[in-house]
Amino acid sequence: MKLRMNLLCMVVLSAMPAALFAQEEIKLEYHAAGWAQLGKIESSYIGSDSGNDYQNNWMQNAGGQISVTAKIDSNWEGGLALGVVGVHLPRGGSTKADFWYPFWVPYVGEARITYSHSVGTGKFQLTMGNFGYGYSGDAKNLGLYLLRGYVYPGALESGFGSIFGAMARYRQAGFRNDVILKSEDERPVYDWSLADVISYQIRPGLEIGAGVNFYRLIPHDDNLTTPGATCQSSYGQCSIIDYSDTAGGKAPDTVKGSLAGTKAMARFSLDPKLLFGLGGAFGKQDLILYGEAAIIGFKDYAVVYDDIFRRIPVMAGFNFPAFGYLDYLSLEVEYYASKNSSDNAYANFGGAWVPRQDDDSVYARDDWKWSVNLAKTLFGHMQFSAQVANDHLRPGGWHNAPNTGKEAFRTPEDWYWTCKLAYFF
Repeated sequence: MKLRMNLLCMVVLSAMPAALFAQEEIKLEYHAAGWAQLGKIESSYIGSDSGNDYQNNWMQNAGGQISVTAKIDSNWEGGLALGVVGVHLPRGGSTKADFWYPFWVPYVGEARITYSHSVGTGKFQLTMGNFGYGYSGDAKNLGLYLLRGYVYPGALESGFGSIFGAMARYRQAGFRNDVILKSEDERPVYDWSLADVISYQIRPGLEIGAGVNFYRLIPHDDNLTTPGATCQSSYGQCSIIDYSDTAGGKAPDTVKGSLAGTKAMARFSLDPKLLFGLGGAFGKQDLILYGEAAIIGFKDYAVVYDDIFRRIPVMAGFNFPAFGYLDYLSLEVEYYASKNSSDNAYANFGGAWVPRQDDDSVYARDDWKWSVNLAKTLFGHMQFSAQVANDHLRPGGWHNAPNTGKEAFRTPEDWYWTCKLAYFF
């Protein structure tokens, strides 16, 4: 917490000289949004025989956010967004019905300072604080592997997040390079990761991108990020025993590892309307084909991370023609051949880089995920959206924890739906 507070103080103080000595009045721009969301888990492997029961349970939340952008001078800009969301946990069972009550969570959506300056024919930007970031404007649910989730264990995550740290961006014509210093908010917290993300528009309608993330490059505590052989917690071991040499008469070896590692990503976006000059009644996002692949950890560890090809998720998405009736109608499909558990609870609560191994019949996972998404903007200030998916959703959990670490959907039969109505101005 001390590191984050120091960074915020640096962000505020760095903007003060420009604000105090600026000759022009600071220009403020206000925005607000509110939403209500309702859905249902139609099928989940987590049933009434477990401590949780997601099967046939409803999901709902509602919230609002107010944001302001301050144009301090020609180079400096600040942004602040505050919001609150009310969540009802999808936990069932007769012993849980009167216990898992709805709760309200305040949050800071944005608290940043941005410095911009022209460099030749390009533009340089430095953003510090807490801010949203996404390197693909096409992804609706799956993908975006580079900055989300652990390297070891390689359990993927769905949804979007923000960055606490700093980003230096240089943009020139169709080229963009983002260098990101990110403070990790998954346990062990306060480790720092360094990432570099490049995007290049070859021509209108065709964009490619790549990136690398040196995950937890600067650990807050080496003993937590890279535990020794004796490390254990109530959520599992932090090391594994390699029995591969026992057949040759050798004693088993303890395999020590780390939560730290390296991710790499490559992606593309193809819009045939712009690329081939297609006209007609197509909507702006119709016919766009996009995809992403990543390597989740380059280093092999015996027994559990011994095949790099099982650490490569691949996602493809396509926006079907909606002809202006919808903003988009998309299908995303993901293939990930990892045979380890998709449960990251041992890492999130116990700091273990070893995947969960205690019951393969319960914690095994299938290789395929999918998501169907649609949205329609109404009257210029409202949007209706819907999603039907079998993805990496981890519903809220124990004592109102935001993440139990358990995926609710691990078999081909598991799926859920959700609808959302939002307004914004």
